[in-house]
Amino acid sequence: MTDTINDKRNIKELSITLLEIADCNLLLSTINLENEQILKQIKDDVNPIGWIFGHCASHMDFICGELCQGYRKLSEEEGACYSFGVSKEEINEGLPTSFKELIESYLEIRKDAFDYLNKLPEEKFRQVPEADAGKKSKESLMQAIQRVSLHFMGHMGQIVLLRRALGNPGFGFVAGMTKENREKRIDQWMKWWEENKEKFS
Repeated sequence: MTDTINDKRNIKELSITLLEIADCNLLLSTINLENEQILKQIKDDVNPIGWIFGHCASHMDFICGELCQGYRKLSEEEGACYSFGVSKEEINEGLPTSFKELIESYLEIRKDAFDYLNKLPEEKFRQVPEADAGKKSKESLMQAIQRVSLHFMGHMGQIVLLRRALGNPGFGFVAGMTKENREKRIDQWMKWWEENKEKFS
């Protein structure tokens, strides 16, 4: 006899869970990093970990901030620096903030995003975000969340590979599939960050 899982969650719960898993794994990909590894390039045409994390933060800020709520946490300069297609020359000139400031901004972005999403009624996840009104995207909020989540997981894999190349493999297994495990892993990451963030100033 085959066991089945009777998952009756609606698309709101499924969308938020997917984003939470992606967010958890993105944060975990940075645990135990060293400051000198943030901007280290393994090749001239490979982006450093600091830029990759900023790129992910900017994407979440765009979807859950600008498209959904009509504002962004990151500055125009940060948005431009972390956008797709920015030249390696611009990245090599230096990132607009320290890694500590970038992470602190991301923690605000994620808090605002999850607060907003948890308050939305389920039917809103089937619609184009209101602040966007179809001007920039025809995707429903659910589809936008799927896009961000898959984007995060792809870049999380890049960070893991870069860390291995730099001799600091870190955490590379997809975690947080259950809420209990996500909460445990996030608490683990938050403790590490509070104890180490000044190293990234």
